[in-house]
Amino acid sequence: MNTKLHFLTFCCLMAFASKAQANQPQANEQDQKNQQDRITDVDQERIGELEDKLTDDSDEEKVEALVDLEVKGIHDKEAKKNVNLYLAQIANEYADGSERYQYLVQTTVDKALRALGYYNSQYQFVQLPRSDKKPLLVLNVKLDKETVKIDETDIVLQGEAKNDEDFTALIKKAPKQGTRLNHKTYENFKGDIESNAFSKGYFDGHWLYHRLEIYPTDHKADWRLGYDSGIRYRYGQINFVDSQIKEEYLRNILKINSGDHYFANDLSNLTQDYLSSNWFSSVMVEPHLNEQDKTVDLNVLFQPKKKNEVEIGIGYETEVGPRLQFNWKKPWRNKRGHSIDTRTYISAPEQRFEFGYNIPLKEDPLHYYYQISGTVENEDQKDTKSTAASFALQRFWTRTTGWSFSTGLRTRYDSFTQANDKFKTLLVYPTASLNRTRTDGKPYPLWGDSQKLTVNWGNKIFGSDVNFYSYKASTSFVRTYADNHRFYLRAELGYLKANQFERIPPSLRFFAGGDMSVRGFGYKDISPRDPSNGKRVGGSHLATGSFEYQYQAYPNWWGAVFYDVGLAANKFETKQLHHGTGLGVRWASPIGAIKVDVGVPVKSPNGKNGFQIYVGLGSDL
Repeated sequence: MNTKLHFLTFCCLMAFASKAQANQPQANEQDQKNQQDRITDVDQERIGELEDKLTDDSDEEKVEALVDLEVKGIHDKEAKKNVNLYLAQIANEYADGSERYQYLVQTTVDKALRALGYYNSQYQFVQLPRSDKKPLLVLNVKLDKETVKIDETDIVLQGEAKNDEDFTALIKKAPKQGTRLNHKTYENFKGDIESNAFSKGYFDGHWLYHRLEIYPTDHKADWRLGYDSGIRYRYGQINFVDSQIKEEYLRNILKINSGDHYFANDLSNLTQDYLSSNWFSSVMVEPHLNEQDKTVDLNVLFQPKKKNEVEIGIGYETEVGPRLQFNWKKPWRNKRGHSIDTRTYISAPEQRFEFGYNIPLKEDPLHYYYQISGTVENEDQKDTKSTAASFALQRFWTRTTGWSFSTGLRTRYDSFTQANDKFKTLLVYPTASLNRTRTDGKPYPLWGDSQKLTVNWGNKIFGSDVNFYSYKASTSFVRTYADNHRFYLRAELGYLKANQFERIPPSLRFFAGGDMSVRGFGYKDISPRDPSNGKRVGGSHLATGSFEYQYQAYPNWWGAVFYDVGLAANKFETKQLHHGTGLGVRWASPIGAIKVDVGVPVKSPNGKNGFQIYVGLGSDL
């Protein structure tokens, strides 16, 4: 009953509107048009309210339409689509074929057409009975041969925005004379003016006037817009709340200063910068307007990260067995933002512990820092027995582009046996690296890439037992197309030159094979061998490449097919290449990708056959 009452009210409103329009003099065509626009807007609102009433009444069953509706005569695809969108808002409750329903349909169609410049449309209804079907109500539409077009765009800006380049560029995008009228374009343009003013700190901005003047008989329309932006606000005081880090470090991360013009994007960038420091679990910015001073004060609210973070990773490979990685991090340990990272890797043939102590520089703690690091490792596999310890002091520079550069001095001591080589070697050498990793931030990234280059140079003048230099470059690439076609490519290249290669420790020699190298072959199984006993000795040249295609069969589940090729040898020769292929499954779990691969050799210099199973956890990048 309430719904019907609303509808009767609506009909009375429309009848009053029609009578008012009939009483308008023809000479006052623009006022008539403006009134018609306003009434139509109310009309649409009432329709929405009535439909909301029906939607909210969950106790009533959905009402079925008593007639089918068909609209003919609209050959403009865009206009036809808009009409269908508008008609979809009319509830089935009113689809009874009556005059009131016809009136509602005609009003709705007319508004949809006028929104795209068709202002002189003619309408005729025909109701056709059908056997065994509901009656068909046909609305025949005769469109005007000519649409309403823009004749003039009069846009006036006052205030400081008058000389703002962003507003100037926006005004240049206003439709030119002769462009077909589109109400959505007009409303979007007004919205762009308002959002641009808000995002750039014109908080006192307001409309002086905004009119869309339409002359249907002349097929012309004018934009009349006047906007006063007022004064652009500037940043006032910037305060830090609940931070465990010294304020001078936080100040040096800021890219804005008191007195700078306000810009909304600054706040999101500020939040991201402080989060990227890894000192805080959350960062919020509270702006406070001072209308008298035309300033915006900022309170930056911090929630420190927990003092300790732990990560655990597991994996399995046929020739290695189970493997465990345990990472412990201390994101901050004092007010100067020092942090600690440790990584522990344990498997039956290899154990490794890495330690890093990071010291950010006060002048730019986000991008500049020193690192003191050390490693202790033990390995007994694949003709390799090694115990080693290393220590390094490095300086890091990072850029907003994601690139990170480091240089420093590394010292390592190795006691090892590799095939028939048995030495104790001390190396002291400068090292430098360049790397970048980009992802979409998801545990199983659908977009991303990674690049890394490391260069080492050792010489006896530094205290090394061996003169050598080496480099290793790697890249990986992930892209996803059409939602469920994911491509993964990986490549690496390495070179080592030493005057006494036999004294180079195994960790600096090159081996290939395994789940992150050439699948189908065992871990570090690809290597030059001692001709006398066939034991692996490691190579001075490395080259590997991988192509993988993945298809998402179910949400979070991907099937994979891959082809790998590579070598670890004493020369870059195609005859040394090993080829492997296989199939795999990926599960994009909440903690990262869990991967299972089965690889088989395709071609190798020694005619290798069989298969390998790989199980891993972690990102491809």
